[in-house]
Amino acid sequence: MTTMGGGSMSREHDWSRILIVEDDPGQLETLLKLVQEEGYVAVGCATASEARTHAEREPFGVAVLDLQLSDDTGSQLLEFLKHNNPNIRVIINTAYATLDSAKEAVNSGAFGYLEKDSSPIQLLDQIRRAMQHRWTQYTQDLEEAIGERTAELREREEQFRQLVEHIQEVFWMVSPDESHLFYVSPVYEAIWGRTCDSLRQDPTSLWQVLHPQDQERIQAARSVMSREEVQEEFRIVLQDGSMRWIRARTFPIRNEQGQVIRIAGVAEDMTQHKRVEEALTKSERHFRQSSRMEAIGTLAGGIAHDFNNILTAILGYTELALATVPKNSRTQRNLQEVLTAGHRAKHLVQQILTFSRQAGPGKRSIPLHTILREALKLLRATIPSTITIQHSIKTEANIVADPTQIHQIFINLCTNAEYAMREKGGVLHLTLEDATVTDQMAHMLSGLAAGEYVRLTVRDTGIGMTPEVLERMFDPFFTTKPIGEGSGMGLAVVHGLVTSHGGAIWVESGIGKGTKIEVYLPRAQNPVWEYVPDQSPIPVGRETILFVDDEETIVRLGQELLTSLGYSVEVETYSPQALATFMQDPHRFDLVITDQTMPSMTGEMLSRELLRIRPDLPIILCTGFSHIMSAEKAKALGIQAYLMKPLAIRDLAPIVRHVLDKAASPLAET
Repeated sequence: MTTMGGGSMSREHDWSRILIVEDDPGQLETLLKLVQEEGYVAVGCATASEARTHAEREPFGVAVLDLQLSDDTGSQLLEFLKHNNPNIRVIINTAYATLDSAKEAVNSGAFGYLEKDSSPIQLLDQIRRAMQHRWTQYTQDLEEAIGERTAELREREEQFRQLVEHIQEVFWMVSPDESHLFYVSPVYEAIWGRTCDSLRQDPTSLWQVLHPQDQERIQAARSVMSREEVQEEFRIVLQDGSMRWIRARTFPIRNEQGQVIRIAGVAEDMTQHKRVEEALTKSERHFRQSSRMEAIGTLAGGIAHDFNNILTAILGYTELALATVPKNSRTQRNLQEVLTAGHRAKHLVQQILTFSRQAGPGKRSIPLHTILREALKLLRATIPSTITIQHSIKTEANIVADPTQIHQIFINLCTNAEYAMREKGGVLHLTLEDATVTDQMAHMLSGLAAGEYVRLTVRDTGIGMTPEVLERMFDPFFTTKPIGEGSGMGLAVVHGLVTSHGGAIWVESGIGKGTKIEVYLPRAQNPVWEYVPDQSPIPVGRETILFVDDEETIVRLGQELLTSLGYSVEVETYSPQALATFMQDPHRFDLVITDQTMPSMTGEMLSRELLRIRPDLPIILCTGFSHIMSAEKAKALGIQAYLMKPLAIRDLAPIVRHVLDKAASPLAET
């Protein structure tokens, strides 16, 4: 037998004690510790025989039983306990639950029935309900005895006091019109932050500390408390300005004639539970948002792949046509307009690829605070004087990033903050500081690893966002701005840029509370060197090239472009056939240019086979978009260059020449 908790063990009517019967020593210890932490007094027994001995010797308010015991069944023990003490509330807690066993337990008078894999919260909730149920019965019995047994009434009042003082909830009892307080448990002072004496002087002060947003709802509930049971959740504001969540249940107590003579209430502090729930909700929302963004990014990338193939043909053939028409002619001007429009479309696709995390920016180690200071100068000149800009730069750490894209992130965030404060003005506060992301924080910031980061915080005092807008704020083309004032791509691109730099974003906002956005970017460890492309005139050559792409239009364009540069070009639209052609004479080709996304055999698979046959073969891999391939992976495979479509002659020619020259002279400086 094990006893845990404080208080007397010999009082005849101490119904706050709990009897726990469990033949698994580990489970018994766990249950005893659980109820002890809630302030209950508990007696633990490993056998039915031991439990009978204690039940005969001392009363219990609640019993928690296992159906399967080594020396008896829980059902037989339940019948004994109910016979010995009809007022005991028995909760069945078993791992071997069946419908028949549940029916048997209920028919035998069990108050509750739980499986052992239920959460501790469910078990504690059953115990609280059992205690409250017992307390309700007790108070009704107490009222029936008023005037008849004064001495016994006083004794029962003492029993009631002991009972409620062992429970962590607040109990109170008032007159039907709430003008007189009969009882309030001492824990009221700890939860409400006010004295019991102040409540006795004015019982309605229990409701005078309601949060303003809950007052109307609770006042409406109070109007029916004298007629029916009411259960509500609400917030109270303490004297120090802090807030607590309360869950309360009130019910009327009636005499034999059915008249309401008391209103009883029980309340528990739900603040910690609400905080955990809110944290989990934020984490879940962030996870859902990240998952949705990833799915949208995949879709956007697929669209970009097809569109880039189309743009490759438009830009390439337009360049070829421009080379054959008279200068300053009307045809040349028209073709130049087509070329300009094509490059604008190329820029739009680049935005889509940036959002889908597939853009390859030129990154290097840069001090983030210098970008912030430069952007602040621009902001001061463009943001209205009704908005005050405050900044706090606490770090000069470097990050590995593309300076232009970091500037774009910063400006886009500040522009959105300015828009939120445009009508009434406000304060835009910017903070740059070092931040250590712990494992717990990394769990909240989906996709981020624990480590050292630089944190940029952009906080405004604007109108804030509803949960619905907050959920979609990074969706591409979603905007709350009027038509013509926003494309909906700004924050989507910010999300893509931050993610492509290995960072994450955390957002907090609410209507009337403004918005706070935190951007986490990894601190730089080693410098990253940026490749600067050759700016010399378009180079030519005489080597033989195998050009592979499943698009007939792209194949014809590639052949014509490369032929115009002097190369001998052979083309294939089917990867297995390209491999067969190569195998006929592996040394006939000086270079292979292949698309990545092709049926039957991807560019990666084709490259592996080609390099297996001829390890020194130069290969250029091209793609409009790929989920599985990157520049780093291509380099690791032995591929010399990785190009993103659309490919114009100014992009393709220098790379072709560079790869061929490097293959011809592998020890030369590059």
